[in-house]
Amino acid sequence: MEEGRTVYSNLLKAIAFILPVNDGESMTILISVLLARDLPILSLQVLWLNMVNSIAMTVPLAFEPKSDRVMQQPPRNPNEKLLSPNLVKRIVLISIFNWILIFGVFEWIKQTTGDVAVARIMAIQALVVGRIFYLLSITQLGVAIVDKIRGINREIGDQKAMYVAIASTIILQIIFSQWGLMNKLFYTAPLSGCWLADDCSSSLCQSFGF
Repeated sequence: MEEGRTVYSNLLKAIAFILPVNDGESMTILISVLLARDLPILSLQVLWLNMVNSIAMTVPLAFEPKSDRVMQQPPRNPNEKLLSPNLVKRIVLISIFNWILIFGVFEWIKQTTGDVAVARIMAIQALVVGRIFYLLSITQLGVAIVDKIRGINREIGDQKAMYVAIASTIILQIIFSQWGLMNKLFYTAPLSGCWLADDCSSSLCQSFGF
């Protein structure tokens, strides 16, 4: 029974993660097409986000350790829908947040630099950072971090899968934006490290005061 509750809980976490992040991308493309504006994310870039990034971050949810309070919860109603009203509300709210994040960053960088490719990669990277924080918010690791900040020590199970997922996501996104081959395949532009160098002549760097 304990294992069954854990599996069901992890399934809900996976649904709560994958649906809103994909809906945010879909909403962005749909609204951009309807308004006849530049697409903040291209179809190939969506393919990367869904086939590589989302999988890398979703699979570890299946290995979430059981909660120490899993058996303290009341029995679930067998007629309860998989997508409960609270879960649907979460999916809608996070989808809207992702849309605002993607569209907002894209429009801001495009207006600042005039470079659509740079604006797209910045929007994608902002979305992935948002995904990491959202992933943490629905996992025991995220709860444990918040409790630690509040001075509460909370034991959690083995979180190696989650550490690997976050680390691999960051590495893959660096490769995605900085490797020339990936730039050609996915029509992205490398992000300048001008804040670490002497050449800060780009409009993006100037906008940040560098």
